[in-house]
Formats: sequence, structure tokens, C-alpha cells
Amino acid sequence: MWFVSEIAEADFGCEERMPGEPLMTLVVLESDDGRVCRLEVAEEWLCSQGIDEGDEWPEDIDTPGDEEAKAMEMSAWMDGYMDALEELDAEV
Repeated sequence: MWFVSEIAEADFGCEERMPGEPLMTLVVLESDDGRVCRLEVAEEWLCSQGIDEGDEWPEDIDTPGDEEAKAMEMSAWMDGYMDALEELDAEV
């Protein structure tokens, strides 16, 4: 389970937001086993969810989303491909 340990304004540095780009907020999450995760989320979404420091994070960030799962699958495929190439090189 993840909890919000800190909410701060995201740092845009010397670059300003583009027109229409939402105001982003830096959210620091801490798991009950001590892991820390930092996310940038739209401030509007955070307010609409009623999330504040000390609250439980509403999403399971330990379960990979579609994009993350696809990236992990492609990485595993590439590892298998590289292993196959090494085997072919060893046979030659």
C-alpha cells in the first residue's frame, strides 16, 4: 500500500509551461515497506480526487500499466533474441 508523504509544486526550471499544459504537482509516495516513488501528476486531477498528504494513494503502482507491461515484454523478447545470437556465434 502506498501513502502520500509529500505534495509540492513541480519544478519547471527555466522553462515555463506551454499554453494549455496543466499545472503539474510533484507527489512523493511511500510504501508501507519503506520504498519511495516520485510522480508528477496534474494538480487539477489531484484536487478532484481529494488527495492530501497522509492519504492512501488510489492506484496500485506496483502493477504495471499497459505501456510498462509492453516495455517489459519487449525487453524480455530482446534478451531472448540476444541470447539466440550469442548461441549462433558460438556455433560458428
